[in-house]
Amino acid sequence: MLRTLHSIPALIASLLLVLVALTGSVLSVFPAFERAGAAGASGVDVATLASRVNARLPGVETLVRQPSGVIVAYHMVGSEQRASVIDPASGEAVAAYRPSATQRWLKNLHRKLLLDDLGRVATGVAAAFMLFVVLSGLTLFARRMGGWKLLLGRVRGSTLQRLHNESARPALAGLALSAATGLVMSLATFGLIPEGGDADPLLDLRPSGAARMALEQMAVLQSVDVSQLAQLKLASPDDPSDVIELEIADGAGVIDPATGTWLAYRELDGWQRLHATVRMLHTGEGLWWLGLVLGASSLAVPLLAATGFLLWLHRRQSLPRLANNAPRRDADTLLLVGSETHTTWGFAAALHAALTRAGLRVHAAPMNDIETPHDGLRRLLVLTATYGDGEAPEGARQFLPRLARLPAGPAVAFAVLGFGDRQFPHFCGYARQVHDALAARGLEALGEAGTVDRQSEPEFRQWCKWLGETLGMTLDIRYEPLLPRTTALELVSRTDYGADPQTLTAVLRFAPRAPARAWRSWLGLPGLPKFETGDLLGVVPPGGASPRYYSLVSAAPDGVAEICVRRQPGGICSGYLTGLSPGAAIRAFVRPHQSFRPAAGAAPLILIGAGTGIGPLIGFIRHNSARRPMHLYFGARSADDGFLYRDELDSLVDDCRLRTLTTAFSRCADRAYVQDRLLADARRLRASIAQDAQVMVCGGRQMAEGVAHAWDRILEGSGLSVAQLKTQGRYVEDVY
Repeated sequence: MLRTLHSIPALIASLLLVLVALTGSVLSVFPAFERAGAAGASGVDVATLASRVNARLPGVETLVRQPSGVIVAYHMVGSEQRASVIDPASGEAVAAYRPSATQRWLKNLHRKLLLDDLGRVATGVAAAFMLFVVLSGLTLFARRMGGWKLLLGRVRGSTLQRLHNESARPALAGLALSAATGLVMSLATFGLIPEGGDADPLLDLRPSGAARMALEQMAVLQSVDVSQLAQLKLASPDDPSDVIELEIADGAGVIDPATGTWLAYRELDGWQRLHATVRMLHTGEGLWWLGLVLGASSLAVPLLAATGFLLWLHRRQSLPRLANNAPRRDADTLLLVGSETHTTWGFAAALHAALTRAGLRVHAAPMNDIETPHDGLRRLLVLTATYGDGEAPEGARQFLPRLARLPAGPAVAFAVLGFGDRQFPHFCGYARQVHDALAARGLEALGEAGTVDRQSEPEFRQWCKWLGETLGMTLDIRYEPLLPRTTALELVSRTDYGADPQTLTAVLRFAPRAPARAWRSWLGLPGLPKFETGDLLGVVPPGGASPRYYSLVSAAPDGVAEICVRRQPGGICSGYLTGLSPGAAIRAFVRPHQSFRPAAGAAPLILIGAGTGIGPLIGFIRHNSARRPMHLYFGARSADDGFLYRDELDSLVDDCRLRTLTTAFSRCADRAYVQDRLLADARRLRASIAQDAQVMVCGGRQMAEGVAHAWDRILEGSGLSVAQLKTQGRYVEDVY
């Protein structure tokens, strides 16, 4: 809900916010320019300044000190009033004072959109929207980072998410200050908050005598430094009843020109001081450096608006459009979905439709959007995938922390269904964590957490049958896999490894089909969907209902989609792919895998893989044009059977894209596994970790477990562990 509330005002007012932010950013530089051109007046009091100016500019009426420090004298020359910039040290007029027409136009555009009250209302509303967007965005960012204490930590997510959050983080404080002060100024303009100041008691005051004291002798003027001056209005020489009016930083009053003492003085009240401070903080006038900071912060608004809109659009497009999705407040059944690749949403859509046909009012939402249950809610159903070996998927990473912070709600019955891969020890481990957390909150479990292995449709239907019986209804499940749009790819080449045709490994390289390549090239369009090394290629084999995912070795600019596939006994998709001949075509799609990318920077990279797990790792090495230190530990059955990319790895070492290559073969005289090689290099690896190295592991579950245990031994006594490195994003896995 907070994300929705955050997005709505930003989307509605985005163009207005961008306009106000950009004009404010341009205006922020004027105080700095004015400050740079202001002559120093250190140690000069107002009496001395007024005397100097009066001696050199006969007919001077008013002296004004601009917030930048520039002194302006308004004086008469004949019958014409002029304004001159004054040198405080001499009292001489150094230039005519001409306010910038551009600045004046920008101020009118910024404050009231070149309109009158309607424009002021619009910019006031924009300030309120901006303040809400900033505060809600900060709250969402803290949630995403895992708490307020981690706000300065590493930002994870897609490239678009990182760009949005990284550009927002340094700008939030400045944007919040600009929006809050702008809102206060707008409220004061329309009298919604007091401006301060009582009825003016300084009127109808008269001097005590006709003779006038010299300005330089007046005690009040001598006591005020020029830095505190706002405005000095001198008594008219032609009017013996006229008085001197003085405005300073702390108040205003009237001076007797005969004695040089106060006739009356009034200090600023609290509201006046507040508005003076707010104006200074908003405009930077008087604090030129703050103006530049706020201007720089405002420059982030166009980028935030663009990336925010693209993120909103991506969320809209990535989620299924569920028919009859009841509003949350009207629902009696809440269906929460946690998914990494959105396939779980296909099952959720089928369940949502079946429950709706059974007469329930069902609202479906991502697990990250958990809120306190409303009074009308009767049941909570959770369908969640498990990422890797027991971790939360992307769509549910904030669920458990948010659940722990929610206040107690009404009694609700719940059921949890997990989707995972039975080959992992913690099969559907995250779903079990969710089940236990909901039970610990006092919710009534309808049964034990259900499980579905590898998107098995029969197992899903069996759980739905149990759910229907438990709820006392029949559920008509009409499941259709929810898949993104696919691209036709043609196998252009393959390289096979292994003597046994039943377990061979193939490196397959796909490109867009020849006709598509020709016309897309003629139009100057990219031939492949956008992807990076380490992203996933999703393939649904003929007759299959669910996709299988393979890590991409290549990146889109390489012109091919390269994957490594090992034929598995009974594996439908692996058998299909490894049986293809060049020229054959498949339909596939790309899933981003942002959590398995090398961290930015030049710190060492330790790559560990076995078998087909070398795929994305060699892709990272190929693209290491900067020669960042990379060290590869690779495991295979033997040097002659399963040593993928052997010749290319040697050339990459010669080219210094790969610093060291360490191999481990499990079916040879010197039998070893990659974890053995890691332990043998423990000292060097500990030193690399001290240099902020990142560890990337890709391969089978058992290999990854052994590698993690080896690293825990390597890190003993260092104050670090694999778990800590994972939290820091310095130990990442792609395990299958």
